[in-house]
Amino acid sequence: MRLHLFAHCIIFFLGIFVMGIFPARAASTSDLAREKLWADEIVDAVVVGNPVWLTADKVKFLSLYAKPSAPSRRGIILVHGRGVHPAWGFIENLRIDFSEMGWHTLSLQMPILRADAPLAAYGVTFPEAFDRIDSGIKYLKKHGVTHIILIGHSTGALTVMDYLSGRPQTPLAGIVAIGTTSVNNGNAYMQPQLSVAKIHRPVLDIFGSEDVSEVVDFAPARLRAAKAAGNNHYTQIRVQGADHFFSDKYDDLKDDIARWLARN
Repeated sequence: MRLHLFAHCIIFFLGIFVMGIFPARAASTSDLAREKLWADEIVDAVVVGNPVWLTADKVKFLSLYAKPSAPSRRGIILVHGRGVHPAWGFIENLRIDFSEMGWHTLSLQMPILRADAPLAAYGVTFPEAFDRIDSGIKYLKKHGVTHIILIGHSTGALTVMDYLSGRPQTPLAGIVAIGTTSVNNGNAYMQPQLSVAKIHRPVLDIFGSEDVSEVVDFAPARLRAAKAAGNNHYTQIRVQGADHFFSDKYDDLKDDIARWLARN
């Protein structure tokens, strides 16, 4: 009996010793191997600003930071859509252009799933995405930024809406949601009209007339939800001829956002 008890004690303390040397890997909903592939491709190609590594729940993730040439307390955090990266498409253009317009810009790598994951599957990644946004806000605050706007595209637009609706005390100046998707058979995070109903800060909901049906068809529901909530700072803009990626309509997108920012 004593020998049996002694053996259990040895195994217990050996387990503690091994855990101390090799701490358990932080859990993540993201495909971290895919994130690394994106990071390896992006880091050496950054021309404007610098790559920075932030941490959320012990998971390091890539972000791209650009500082304006003149002192500024205004900052934008950019949140890309599903399966891509912080230097993707017009997210990268917005990051650079608004930095040149006097904003600190920080584009975050969001949690991503395998390449063939359906849109509805992304609902599980949202809590981790919120923690990454928290980390981005802390980073900008360390750089003296006090006026922060979140800009998201596609699932990133869903993310910024859900983030603000679930964290109403966060000191954000507002959000820009570009091409906000909707998944009726997804979880509550995937239904933006539910989030809009809880937001009482400035919101720019912008999408193209040629956007995907998951965006265009649910635009009236988002508008109704904002009005029912009494959010007089909610603005919805439909860009004629623009598709989900604002192909050939980037300047219209940038100008509409810039005008909205100037008013808010």
